[in-house]
Amino acid sequence: MTSEESTAPASRASGAARAYAIGIRLLLLVVVAQFLLAGLGVFADSSFFFWHAAIGSSAVLVLSLLLVGIGRLGGVPGRTLWLTAAVAGLVLVQSLLLVPYHMAVPTVVRTVSGLHVVNALLIFWIVVRLFERT
Repeated sequence: MTSEESTAPASRASGAARAYAIGIRLLLLVVVAQFLLAGLGVFADSSFFFWHAAIGSSAVLVLSLLLVGIGRLGGVPGRTLWLTAAVAGLVLVQSLLLVPYHMAVPTVVRTVSGLHVVNALLIFWIVVRLFERT
């Protein structure tokens, strides 16, 4: 095995670790954009909710899942990878929290959907922690 062949895996891992760090920064920007789109949907024009619900949430979900794989290739510590995966799980919880709001159920049950905002803050906090780790 030549020295070039033995450094190739290390170089790939280093590149993946760099890509993970850049991806976390992008994820943070997308999460902040989600808050902006939600605010625009409430205060400016409700059409922004389409971008918030369909495009933004999909971007957070897909990007966090991709970052788990990239981070694994880059040798990112397991706890950090679990936090990255937790973002994807919490995005799924975000959708589930809105189910009572869209159903014809009593107001008391619909108030569970208020946790959507609290969960969004949790997602933001986790992504900030990931940013700090990279």
